[in-house]
Parts: sequence; C-alpha cells; structure tokens
Amino acid sequence: MQKTADEVGAVPAGTLTLPTGIRLVTGEGALPAVEVAIASATALVYLHGAHVAQWTPTGQKPVLWMSEHGAFSPTAALRGGIPVCFPWFGPNLTDATAPNHGWARISPWSLTAAALVGPDAVLTFELAGAHRDAAGTAQPVSLRYTVTIGATLTLDLIAQNDGDSPLSVETAFHTYFAVGDARDTQLLGLADLPYLDRTLTPPATASSALPVAIIGAEIDRVYPMPRIVTIDDVQNRRTIQVGHTDAAQTVVWNPGSAKAAAMADYGDDEWTETVCVEACNVRDQAIVLVPAGSHHMGVTITIAPPTTNTPLTERSQHDKAQHDQKTEEPTVMERLSNATHPRTALPTRAIQFGEGNFLRAFVDWQLQQMNTQGLFNGGVKIVQPLAGGLAAMLDEQDGLYTVLLEGKQDGEEVQTHEVITLVNGTINPYTDYQAYLDLANDDDIEFIFSNTTESGIVYSADDLRADAPHASFPGKLTALLYRRFELGKKGFQLIPCELIEHNGDKLKETVLATAANWELGDAFVAWVNTDNTFYSSLVDRIVPGYPKDRAEELCAEFGFEDRLIVKAEPFLLWVIEGPQTLTETLPLAKAGLNVTVTDDMTPYRERKVFLLNAPHTTMASLARLAGVETVRDVMLDADFGPLVDKVMYEEIMPVLDLSHDELAAYAESVKERFENPFMHHELAAIALNSASKFKSRLLPILLNFHAKNGSFPTRITLALSAILLTYSGDPAVTVTPVDSAETIAAFHAAYAADGYVAAILSDTTLWGTDLSAIDGLVEQVTAGLNSLRDRGVRATLADLTILA
Repeated sequence: MQKTADEVGAVPAGTLTLPTGIRLVTGEGALPAVEVAIASATALVYLHGAHVAQWTPTGQKPVLWMSEHGAFSPTAALRGGIPVCFPWFGPNLTDATAPNHGWARISPWSLTAAALVGPDAVLTFELAGAHRDAAGTAQPVSLRYTVTIGATLTLDLIAQNDGDSPLSVETAFHTYFAVGDARDTQLLGLADLPYLDRTLTPPATASSALPVAIIGAEIDRVYPMPRIVTIDDVQNRRTIQVGHTDAAQTVVWNPGSAKAAAMADYGDDEWTETVCVEACNVRDQAIVLVPAGSHHMGVTITIAPPTTNTPLTERSQHDKAQHDQKTEEPTVMERLSNATHPRTALPTRAIQFGEGNFLRAFVDWQLQQMNTQGLFNGGVKIVQPLAGGLAAMLDEQDGLYTVLLEGKQDGEEVQTHEVITLVNGTINPYTDYQAYLDLANDDDIEFIFSNTTESGIVYSADDLRADAPHASFPGKLTALLYRRFELGKKGFQLIPCELIEHNGDKLKETVLATAANWELGDAFVAWVNTDNTFYSSLVDRIVPGYPKDRAEELCAEFGFEDRLIVKAEPFLLWVIEGPQTLTETLPLAKAGLNVTVTDDMTPYRERKVFLLNAPHTTMASLARLAGVETVRDVMLDADFGPLVDKVMYEEIMPVLDLSHDELAAYAESVKERFENPFMHHELAAIALNSASKFKSRLLPILLNFHAKNGSFPTRITLALSAILLTYSGDPAVTVTPVDSAETIAAFHAAYAADGYVAAILSDTTLWGTDLSAIDGLVEQVTAGLNSLRDRGVRATLADLTILA
C-alpha cells in the first residue's frame, strides 16, 4: 500500500495544488509516484521515467502488467507498464555502454500540472536537459508528456530540439498489456502487413495473412501502424484497442519462455501474462528534429467487449480460422492500386534512398508537379535504406499514395489531395541485392535523392567491400557508384535532403572515404569527382505524416483505401547550392515551385533561423504571460499578431543580408504558416529552454541591430525581459519555465540578490558574452521587466515608449 508524501516525507509536496483524487505517494522502492483514484479509473505513475505502472478503468481488471521480479530503483528501468523510450529504441547503435531504450525512462521527471477535466485526470510531466554525455554536456532536448487517465488512457509526448543542430530521435511507448493467457491471445489488425522480424540475424522482412499469435517463442516485429491494433484477450473476456495514434509503426514483442528465463527482472513463466504492443517511430521512421523543431506522438488505449463469447481453447482449427477472418477489420473499399488509378508509364530518371513521409511529400510531390507540366517526364525507383521499411506497403499499392495538403497559402485556406503516380517500384537491397546493383545499368537515371536522417551520412569503416548489402547509406551508395563506373556510364547528380549543414559535401566525403577504405583506385575517385555532382540543400516543409485520426474519413472522401496517405503543409522551400545548370535539368522553379539554386545558401539558412525560429521565441516569451496557448492564437490576437509583424519587419529584416523583397515574401509565407488552422503548435513547447533559444536566435539580431542603429530592438529586448521575469521564480508569475536545473538555479540565485538584471546579463555561461557591458541594455531590460510584472504584457505592448 502506498503512503502519501506527507506521511513518509520521501516525496516533496512541491508547489502544485493537487485536486481531489490525485496525490503524491511513495511507491515501490521508495520511488515517488502520482496516484490517481477517480470515479472512472485508478492509476499509478512513477516520476522515475514518467512511468505509467497501473491503469484500471472502473469495472475492469488491470490493463497494464508489471513484473513481480522487477527492480524499483532510481538507476534502473522499471519492467512492465509503459516505459517511455527516448531518444533511441533498443541498444544505442554507437555506444554499447548507453542505457537500453534511451535515458528518458531512467530519468527523474517533474510533475508540472495535474487537473480534473470532466471525468478524466490529466497529468503533465516534463524533462529538460536530463541526460549528460561523457563531457557533462546536457543534450539540448526537452520532453513534455501528458497522461490522460479515465475510461480511456491517452498518452501524448512532445519532444523539442533546443539546440542549434538537427537531432535524429526515436520514440516509443513500450506498453506491456496484461492478458489472461498470452497463448490464447491474438493481435488483430496486423494481418497482411509487412513486418521486420528482429529475431532473425540479420533482421528480415516478412508478412502473414494470419493474426499475430504468441506460442512460446520470442516474437519481436516492427509493423507499420494500422488505424487500430486489437488485443483479443480471450481469458479476460475483453479486447484492448490501441490506436488513434500518429506513430508510424508498432512493435509487437513477447520474450517467450527461453528469453524470459534468461532475464533477471522477468519471471520464467511471466511471458504468458503479457504482450507488448508499442506505438513508435524507430529505425527508418526516426524523427529528425530541426533546431527549434518539435515532434508529437500520441496513442489512445481503450477497452471493448470481447470479439467472441467462446474461449479460444474450445474452438476447432476450422472455427478458429473463421473467427480470425471475421474479427479482422473488414475491407470497406478497394485498395489504391493501378486498377483504381491507372497511370502512364514513365522512364525512371531518379533513385530515391528513403521511402519515409518527408521524401514522398516533398521530393516526389515536386517531381510530379514538373511531370504534370511536361517539364520532367520521369519516375523514381525507391530504395529502402534499412532492413525494415515501407517498401512492401508501397508495392502493395503499386507505388501509389496520396499527398494531402492542408494549411494557408496566399491568404487562402488550402485543403487538396493528389495521388502521386511517379514511383516506378521499390527495391529492398536486403532481400534482392542484385536488383539494387542493376540500377546502375539504367541510362535514363540521372538524379539521386536521399533522406536517411543526419545519422545516415556517416562514414562506417565497418562496411566491407564484399558486403551485400552494406549497413550504411554511404556504403550502399559507393557500391552503386562503383558499379556505374565499371559499366563506363555517366555519373549522377546527387541531392541529399538530410538536415545537416553542407549535406552534399558531407555525403561526398563519406563516399570518398569508403572508396579509400575499399581501395577502389584513383580512376574511380577521379570519376566520382568529375562525373558526379554533389549538391548541398536546405529543405523546409512541415510533414506530419499519416493522418491516423482522420484516415477512415479521408479514404471515404477519396473513394479508395490508402494506408500511405501523407499530410503536409502547402508551404515548401528548397534551396540547393550548386551550379545553375541544375535549373535546366531539374526545372523545379520553372514549374512554379519555391526552389532556389544558389552558390551560397548561408543567407537562406539564416533567413529561416531568424524569420521563422526567432519570432517563435519572441511570441512564446511574451504571449504566454498573457495566457495565450498556441501559435495560431498569437496570430489571431489583436495585440500579439501585430507584434509578430513588427518584429519581423522592423527589427529582424533590417539586419539580414538579403533583399527586402525576398525577405518580405518569406516573412509573409511564415506568417501564413503560423496561422495554419490545421496545425496545433503549443507555445509551451516552443518555450522550452527559452534562455538558450534567445542566445542562438535573437541575441545575434539584438547585437547587430544595436551595432547598426545605436539602439536596441524594442520588442526583442522586451522578450529578453519576459524571459528574465519568467525564470526569476517570482511567485506572482504564473508561467513556469522548463529548463535544466542549473539554468533555473542561476536565475533564481540572481533574483534573490540585488541587481538581478545586471547580474544575470553578466553571466557569460548563459549568453556567451557579458551583456551587462553593453551600454544601456541593463536599463532597458530592467524597465521592460518591471512593466511586465507591474502592468502586464498587453499594457506594456500598448505603450512601448516606457522602454525608450
């Protein structure tokens, strides 16, 4: 039985006022936890890992399983329940000493909000800068996790990149479901879907026409996520439904008898009590977070009546097969294919490494726009870069899929969809390596596009020339280029889309390093350098991916079933660094697309950081003090909408090195993106680690503006005042900052002493320089802070003269 925090003194009561039915307790191993006991359900969530250990809807048996042999320790992962896997899944591929499934599940989270909303309890947990590398540097990523407890359990995780470089992250809710007997349990909704079988070495792709059954051998499979996965828990006479998620995949895992017996925190026979169904984005579906970018993953778990009233053990095999067919989700319409959507054959003009959402909604969509206008006349062959992927699903739909555009463009709301018809098939080099090498024979192929995440463009000395296939993307690419060279054919134009600076240069470096390691010879190196062009590129389009919550409705609207719908915003930007000859061979701009070929993309990269990310930080710092919650709410607000416009046009654009007209066009497109009625971008997510964001996004503008004009940009300086007020710890401030403990402690210590603003601005560890030495800055920031605290943010914005 748990004791309350006040009873045992082990869990600090904190500053939150907890509503009736929610209390802090001490759980197993003296670990602090949040206990929920409301009319609709009971639950227990440990602060260690923000780990949901129990959830029992009223009138039900427990839905989650916890091992009786698990360790409850502040340094160990809990076995069972719902571990949050982040920022990697499984073992770390580059550091064998790193914790399995990442550091989030073994870190202490903070409970930052607890409320009763209708019949549900809503808990919010946050984690910022929690993991430190060998040098002691905190990883620049913040997490916000919302757990909604009631008759339904809903999990929402937001990950935000607070650094200056892109990050590739994997996310998973590693959910252990309690079942009466796993041997009588089946998983419905996964039949006929391709899966990566991770129990094989190397992992291999397979599929099955039958539901998933647990028979005692280990099962470890990665599936594309269907709309619903149903756990047919026959012995408990119920079904558990996992769905309404924006995760790209689901992992199904059960250790089986042998592996369970070998695990210290797993009872020998406990494998019969549970099955894991995990909503996730892993491996080839890993998420790339651009600087200031965030990603949301959610899932909903519900309990439903049993699919049958007869225990499975009493059925004949014939009845079982009939039961399986009946309980699979019925096909209500024809699947998207050449039969439903005939198309004209196109020559293959491009190879595409990667079949994920971004490339399909960005590169392929643009190539199709050129095809429609008769400017390209080409298709693509998609290469699956990892052993697990979507190639088989694409083949099932004859390479067809729908791109759904939703947002604002040129002042109008846009909702359009288009079937992409240029995929000429897929190749999985893990199952047919010869077909992969045969791509080198095709004289029509001129371009190679890629998006293998920034971790994909990394040289690997472990790749051997004889491997078939090679593990790394550069290894696969080098093998293809060498085959092309051996055939005496022309080279390629390579345009990587990975979110790293100078990605084309980096890709070429890895190819040449691989060639040297394999001793491919000087002639090949010369051919790579002279017959192939590696372009660096900057890409920008928000692509949320498969709209699971609306997929059924959309398919009904389209008139066909499409399991590969990709949702994206209408806006796109592609800046490609290289010779202007590309505009003739790849006439994207001629097709009316927002594509620029330039010899230096630096100004465009700066434009994105300072006109997209910097206004984000400005609005979040100020608007949250007025209770505004989302970016769209800011743009529709009579006070804050004009603030964004003036920050862009009067404070940022005058110090950027691009033409005013070009900057204005980009600024207007950014404002449209901010106003997108189909996106829900929370200011709370943007505001994570605001101090470091101000340093990277807004401080350069402030310093350049001051150097140019001898004065400070009023609104950006006021945003700095807002950050100092928010971080101060003043009890009158209702907005709570989320940052590392060290950063917040530094602000609190300075606020407790005299001369707060001067003291904190002089902290070079925060700003990289002594800002208090800049004449007049301390005075203006102080005036802004005092006004925000005493008069409020709206009154301050209405009378900015007080800051002069």
